[in-house]
Amino acid sequence: MGMVHLAEDLLASLNLVKGNDIEEKVSRLIEAHILLQLKECEEALFRFESKYGMEFETFTPAWEAGEIRDKHSHEVERDFMEWEGFNMERRTLLKALRNLRLRKR
Repeated sequence: MGMVHLAEDLLASLNLVKGNDIEEKVSRLIEAHILLQLKECEEALFRFESKYGMEFETFTPAWEAGEIRDKHSHEVERDFMEWEGFNMERRTLLKALRNLRLRKR
């Protein structure tokens, strides 16, 4: 395991985090950060799902089949790219969270 040096004030701030040792505290901080990012990502996904009335997995084949109205408008293309990005980010965050939780076992 690598060595990490922290400024005394940061080290003292870790007293605010639950955990038996620094490694557990940092792990909890990372998990909390991932969960916050996941929440923000889920909120963005919900906005697109609400706007288009479907999940991304349904939107994509409809897009490819030409069933999405104004498919090539700037707004719809931008939404598609952002939605796809949030969908990928969600998968990445879930994988990181799963790996972190498996590590704790």
